[in-house]
Amino acid sequence: METLTSEEYNNQFQEHLEKTEKELYKCNGFDYAVKSKDRFSTGLFYYVELRPGLWLNIIDEYFERDLSKWNHHIEQPCPLASHFHLSGTLRTITPGIKEIPDDYIEYGGRNYLFYLPNLDEIEQCFAGEYCLEIIINIYPEWLRNFSKNFEFLPTSLQSFLKDEYPPRFYHTVGEITSAMFAVLRQMLDAPYQGMMKRMYLESKVIELLALQFNQLLYKEQTIHLLVNLKPADIEKIYHARDILIYRVDNPPSLLNLAEMVHLGERKLQQGFKEIFGTTVFGYLHDYRMEQAKIMLSGTKMQVAEVSNAVGYAHLGYFAQAFKKKFGVTPKECQLGKKPLK
Repeated sequence: METLTSEEYNNQFQEHLEKTEKELYKCNGFDYAVKSKDRFSTGLFYYVELRPGLWLNIIDEYFERDLSKWNHHIEQPCPLASHFHLSGTLRTITPGIKEIPDDYIEYGGRNYLFYLPNLDEIEQCFAGEYCLEIIINIYPEWLRNFSKNFEFLPTSLQSFLKDEYPPRFYHTVGEITSAMFAVLRQMLDAPYQGMMKRMYLESKVIELLALQFNQLLYKEQTIHLLVNLKPADIEKIYHARDILIYRVDNPPSLLNLAEMVHLGERKLQQGFKEIFGTTVFGYLHDYRMEQAKIMLSGTKMQVAEVSNAVGYAHLGYFAQAFKKKFGVTPKECQLGKKPLK
């Protein structure tokens, strides 16, 4: 896998634009879009400054070759980053940083929130991956405009807004919920142009952030109530959950999963019950169904392709499980009939 510094990658990107003149527009003064094809990927990149201190980026990219990119996060001012991965995976290697794992993967169907100033990392993208991602960069002065009272925010966000030099944090907030997905689709299909588009996108970004912050607050409160699990065990259970998601099409057995995260089978099952309210494979089943619903509603994939993507080799079993979960068939969902559950 070839590794480029972020500067080398950006220079290559700019050189490509100069040669091909693929910049699409820069007509409003606050946004621009670029369509690019280089030796690594083909993609559409859309950037919007919604307000001073608030940026929206939409990345729609298909990778034809593996890419490893070395990045440096600036020390100050460093924005809060809110990421929504609709599809694709991103591996990040950041050794020696205590706030985050040395090596972790961000998955499609999940959302992340982090503040990571003054560090180096390697991001890796893989051939054959289609990545659709919405990124929001937030500076504290914009967020402080909403209130001087931060007590109803998650703890890490309170520090981000109150402290001159807030500590780093990285949160896998959770799955992209149906409410989040609806807002994300509205952003991707924004019906306006010019000033009205900017107003519309800002309103949707605010709605999306409120949903994400509330999801993180609920997760934080739930962890505080887990009296039967040690913090280290909670992290292992979340790690097990991430492995299931990453290998949704070919999950490990319960025994292998427990060995991978260094927990006993019984404790793993108990932990899933306490944190997620279901068994290990009950969680996997629900995740598969939710991902299938997103794919059927928001992509042009065929039902059989969706079935394979979420780990069902037999189309009939997939259709039966989907209808039992949502009250409609996969085809009816694809045609716009709303799930009943």
